Amino acid sequence: MAQKQNESKKSALGLVPPARTAEKTAAARPKAPRPPRPRFRLTRRATILLLATCAVVVTIAYPLQEYLAQRSQLAAIDAQNAALSGKVTNLQRQIALWNDPGYVAIQARSQLHYVLPGEEGFTLPGTTIGSEQLGMPAPSASPWYDTLWGTVKSPGATPSSSSTGR
Repeated sequence: MAQKQNESKKSALGLVPPARTAEKTAAARPKAPRPPRPRFRLTRRATILLLATCAVVVTIAYPLQEYLAQRSQLAAIDAQNAALSGKVTNLQRQIALWNDPGYVAIQARSQLHYVLPGEEGFTLPGTTIGSEQLGMPAPSASPWYDTLWGTVKSPGATPSSSSTGR
């Protein structure tokens, strides 16, 4: 019957006006506002671009890591080389000093107490630089076997600290 009413209400162009039903009036009423749904869709082009970027990153990551590791190793070797070259120049200076006969004579006289022929060598008592006098070890309060046994009991300790007094 609704069709007959619609047919009778045809316009001059032959179009039927839309019928108002209870469903459409209910749909026209404003409902509670819904939060907007996020529109996140990856297009085919964006997906391909993302995959290509990931492939490039994965391909470059390991060689880049190796490159940076080798750079740090090279910097450490350069620092070690600079330190060793400093030691070499110092040792070359010492070799140049010891090649001089005058320096060797001075060192022999001061460290080994050598004297030239015709000179008299003497030492003054009580004017030694170290605790040992003329290269002789200072006498200890304990006998030698106590010192030896103390080093056997604790090998890391020095003889003076590990010896037991009598």
